[in-house]
Amino acid sequence: MSGKFLLHTVLLALALPPLHAQQPTTKPLLDVMRISAEGDATAALVTPKAGPARDVQCDIVIIGGGLGGVSAALAAVNNHDTVCLTEPTLWVGGQATSQGVSAFDDNKYIDTTGGTASYLSFSRRIREFYAQSRRDKSLTTAQAIAGPIANPGGCWVGRLCFEPAPAEKILMQMLQPSLENKHLKLWTHTAPVSVDRDGRKLRSVLAYDFAHQQWLRLHGKYFVEATELGDLIALSGLPYRVGAEAQSETHERNAPAVAQPHASQSFTYPFVLAADQSTAAHSVSKPTAYESFLSQYTMVVDYGHGKLLTYGFYEARPGLPGSFWVYRRSVDASKFTPADYPTDRAMINWSSNDHCDSNLLSGDATLEAHALQDAKRQSLGFAWWIENSVPRDDHTGVGYADLKILPAEMGSSDGLSQFPYIRESRRIIPLRTIVEEDLAVDFQPGSRAQLYPDTVGIGWYPIDIHSCERQDFVSASKPYEIPLGALIARDADNLLAVGKTIGTTHITNGAYRLHPTEWADGEAVGATLAFSLAHHTTPQQIESTPAQLQQLQLSLAQLGHPIFWYDDVNVGSENFAAMQMAGARGWLPLGSNTLHGAPDAAVTPDDVVKAFAADNISVDVTFAASLRAKNQVAWEDLKPLGFAIGSRTGVIHRGEFAAWLLQQIPQK
Repeated sequence: MSGKFLLHTVLLALALPPLHAQQPTTKPLLDVMRISAEGDATAALVTPKAGPARDVQCDIVIIGGGLGGVSAALAAVNNHDTVCLTEPTLWVGGQATSQGVSAFDDNKYIDTTGGTASYLSFSRRIREFYAQSRRDKSLTTAQAIAGPIANPGGCWVGRLCFEPAPAEKILMQMLQPSLENKHLKLWTHTAPVSVDRDGRKLRSVLAYDFAHQQWLRLHGKYFVEATELGDLIALSGLPYRVGAEAQSETHERNAPAVAQPHASQSFTYPFVLAADQSTAAHSVSKPTAYESFLSQYTMVVDYGHGKLLTYGFYEARPGLPGSFWVYRRSVDASKFTPADYPTDRAMINWSSNDHCDSNLLSGDATLEAHALQDAKRQSLGFAWWIENSVPRDDHTGVGYADLKILPAEMGSSDGLSQFPYIRESRRIIPLRTIVEEDLAVDFQPGSRAQLYPDTVGIGWYPIDIHSCERQDFVSASKPYEIPLGALIARDADNLLAVGKTIGTTHITNGAYRLHPTEWADGEAVGATLAFSLAHHTTPQQIESTPAQLQQLQLSLAQLGHPIFWYDDVNVGSENFAAMQMAGARGWLPLGSNTLHGAPDAAVTPDDVVKAFAADNISVDVTFAASLRAKNQVAWEDLKPLGFAIGSRTGVIHRGEFAAWLLQQIPQK
């Protein structure tokens, strides 16, 4: 638990609201949709008129409509709870849409065992969208999405690269039924302004709807911090972490000796390029301060320790995984009809447009506006450099003048993402902090990372930190779990977190910040709050009460939401939920060097005895001895225990044994 840490907290005193109901004020607010690369950065500050706020009551208030916020909302409304959801950009979907990183950072098992059923549904719908425009009409839709359209962009960074705009439309389709039946209320282009908190309980969030120039006061039983920068934590007056914690606090081997609160990772405004001469595309003018960023524009990537690799623009050079162009390519035109996609489209998110400015987390709207404007200038400067100055692969000169930005791809006027891709933000002080030693390969000798008794999800990605004040840091990790305690704020009774704001450290955030993990922890939070409301309990009580925790874990598994790592137990398979519970509760022995659950393997006599012991099922010593004397265990051998086996006969296999055990638990 995080109590073992000497907590390094940051309280922005000037940003803390009084702990009473807030009235709408005329304080300048930052409208992120008004940020421009040129002109006065403070033009993005809006001073709303003071006036009454519209009061709205929901069971759950989610501030932030990124992937975690959306998946939390979907899980909560599944239980018919009412949800209020706000998002400061025009699009829901966060890093996959409004932040432009339309290239999922998936683990290699994502399509079978490494993601939730709802995340797989989202991915499948993206592929189905592109299958409509497939060039090879001899393929069925199913064949196309399993074959050439499995990765529309054919990128080499991941298994699924696509365009942000279609993904946002698909997310809205997933939310639409709940919007229509009024279980979900959604406000885009809306930002939190202040929080009404009474001691350990948040009561409401005051928000401003820029599009309709309207104040909202959102009342809830529970609140979810799902913003990209941890805005809700800061506004609530609760303690939080930011930047790199000191080694004395987290005891992590690679933490700095002295805390570095300004050492948050870089952020990036991606854009999409295409060889497109239509009116939908446009060239970029050289932005202000171009020369100040020029040294960062390069095809060379520094992997640390003196390892410098030079990528070809279109050319895949020997020893490298591919070219710069294909790295995050959104659309491989060769897979589609020319009428739909005449040329490739590539999303550009490269080290050259990674921007560093700790003022983004300052809490000062003016400083934040300048930080965002400078980041836009750096990205547009990179686009201009590509068009005019990048060395050509054929050594005939510089620049690719035919490459233009496509603004419609990002739903913005300048073609940059509506908000930068945020890698790191403020983080809650949780009940349980995830530390480097929990998942790094040097500290976890088995096939899995640290096993948490309160696991509510899984993920897998290396610890990958795009540093600003420290050396870039990458470390291999083991397939990890998401502990419920890391999602619960320690100092509030009704606040949970998702995405980059969960209880990681600066180091472990580098592994937990990616698309599928954010979706998984968001879904876990939504399901936890739905469970709390349905059973008149609280997330804190669930986390500390084994029986309630087991019920929550089972409800997640029954949704097709893995809570334990296997590589051979597919989401949606017959005994999926039972095998998930078997792993989480330690019912079945596992190999130390494999992720196999082996659901079709026969149980051994020792397996049965140990499974009963793991779940406190009393077994007579004589019976245990007689069982161990057998070569294999049949269902008939369990009759002396007094449990019903029904019509089951023959040798017992692990998956069916887990399912049978699951049936016995409520009878104990």
